[in-house]
Amino acid sequence: MKIASGIAIRLMGRAAFIMAAMMRAAVLSVAVLSLAVLSLAAGACQREEKAISEDLPAARATRARADAQAIASAVRQYQATFQALPEAIEDLTQARTISGVTGGPFLAKAPTPPAGWSAYQYAKQGDNNFTVTSSGGGVTVTAP
Repeated sequence: MKIASGIAIRLMGRAAFIMAAMMRAAVLSVAVLSLAVLSLAAGACQREEKAISEDLPAARATRARADAQAIASAVRQYQATFQALPEAIEDLTQARTISGVTGGPFLAKAPTPPAGWSAYQYAKQGDNNFTVTSSGGGVTVTAP
């Protein structure tokens, strides 16, 4: 019986040793997994920061450029219809009759500039030329 109890004690000691090793491995696995999650979160934060600092201003500039080009296109349509440039952007948003010619509206409404951008400015330059501009974030867009 003494031999059997000695073997049992040794087996329990080995089992305790194996259990302790398994616990250490489990703790290590959790630590490694936690570091991986934190690394992914840090990467996501860096991508979000880039989106805010670089991509968002670029998207706003692209939108402002597209809006200015849409206004310029409407001005050209107005000019083709009435043989003259409009006096203001608002003239593009209304139907009108000039010298017996009816046309418009050429824009449903004047576009609202992106956040942080100035209102679109329309300037006639003589009888046939014009510019549409807006500025924001250190960038100025001009059409045509």
